[in-house]
Amino acid sequence: MTASHEDNGNKERLQKILARAGLGSRRACEELIVEGRVTVNGQTVSLLGTRADPFRDAITVDGEKLRLSRPDYWIYNKPEGVFLHDEGGAHRLEELIRGETGRLFTAGRLDRAARGLLLITNDGRIANILTHPRYRVARVYHITCKGSISNSGARLIERALYYAMDGGHFEPLSVIRRVDGKSVVKLTCYAGLAPSIRDIFLKYGHAVRSIQRERIGPIEVGNLEPGAVRKLRGDEVSVLLGYAEAAEGGRLGYEERVVTPADYKRTDEGDDDLRGYFPRKKSGARRTSAGGQKKTSARVHGKSRGPRDFHKAGRPRPQRRDGERADAGSESRGNYRNERKPRPDGDRPKRFSDRGPRPDGDRPKRFSDRGPRPDGDRPKRFSDRGPRPDGDRPKRFGDRKPRPDGDRPKRFGDRKPRPDGDRPKRFGDRKPRPDGDRPKRFGDRKPRPDGDRPKRFGDRKPRPDGDRPKRNFGGPRKPRRPE
Repeated sequence: MTASHEDNGNKERLQKILARAGLGSRRACEELIVEGRVTVNGQTVSLLGTRADPFRDAITVDGEKLRLSRPDYWIYNKPEGVFLHDEGGAHRLEELIRGETGRLFTAGRLDRAARGLLLITNDGRIANILTHPRYRVARVYHITCKGSISNSGARLIERALYYAMDGGHFEPLSVIRRVDGKSVVKLTCYAGLAPSIRDIFLKYGHAVRSIQRERIGPIEVGNLEPGAVRKLRGDEVSVLLGYAEAAEGGRLGYEERVVTPADYKRTDEGDDDLRGYFPRKKSGARRTSAGGQKKTSARVHGKSRGPRDFHKAGRPRPQRRDGERADAGSESRGNYRNERKPRPDGDRPKRFSDRGPRPDGDRPKRFSDRGPRPDGDRPKRFSDRGPRPDGDRPKRFGDRKPRPDGDRPKRFGDRKPRPDGDRPKRFGDRKPRPDGDRPKRFGDRKPRPDGDRPKRFGDRKPRPDGDRPKRNFGGPRKPRRPE
């Protein structure tokens, strides 16, 4: 049970309030409620779906009062190389946003190589509205790519994006500027950006240099420096909440015309309309180019082939280079086979049974019908073969003949002594070395021919060229010896 209020507009489900406070996911918070660990205004709540006002009702979990932060909103200009959506993303958000903020969310995702606007908030409702496709929230991207993109090239990329994004939900591409061998393309979409967008641009010869998000709904990145974070002002928050309320109520439409399937159907408008000459390909393989980016050949084509039936497209079929083949009026590729010249050695029969016999005779159909081999057939059983020229090996090892140099003794003690004598069993029994044994102790050794080194450094003799000074680094240096 929970306390009742006349104003139910600010009440939310209890598990949603607990999740926003950072106590876990909604499913984990539902388990807290079912276990009876949550109280509202002093009364234990165990029924899912119970609503409460997070700022007027006293909510406790395991006896501790729930402290819920007020909704706040920040914008972050994410630079390239930063990723906030892996295991360490929550820790990076805490480093960006200091203080008691509760659980933080990001509106949308940007991969490691992209940059631009990210909205960070502790309001899960606003984050969901700005990211879910059903609310039709516009996201504007500026894509910088290599080369100068023509309008027809933009239509080809646009068509590939239509299939990559599962049916569009984006406005037609527009080229903002072309300068210094680069082009900047504006893309406004109402769903998540296709992960294969770089592959699509590369397929048509325009490698992507950078992808930057400029706007999410009414929020723009503006002049915010890369890597900087700024909290939204009061007027910006009011505009954002009004925009989210309109989107949640279904009153938000597309800002401009979006692409539709009719834009990519076959048409009869001639060669200028390239959209009709790209049949959709439903399967294919992904391969990696020399530049390191993956190329997608599944639904993207680099050149326009056009329909096979040219007379249906309203234009004549081009003449073939080989005059012996079928003419331009042929309606089937099979005419080529009927009109070609016969082969010099004759055509092959259509059926195998129609061919003539081989010059050396056909092989028998069954193995038993063949003749005997010139050197005789091998016996079917091993016992039927004749003896070997050098005699068969004995069946048992004991039946073999003795070796010419004698058999090895069965035991090591039965062997003959070595020509140079056996090695002594113990180290002390060995003979002395020709140059004398080394002394057992270091002090028993003989002095070296050039004298022993002194035990202490101070006892050594002076060097022939003089000793180095001990600490006089600031004095005059001795001249170097001539080389």
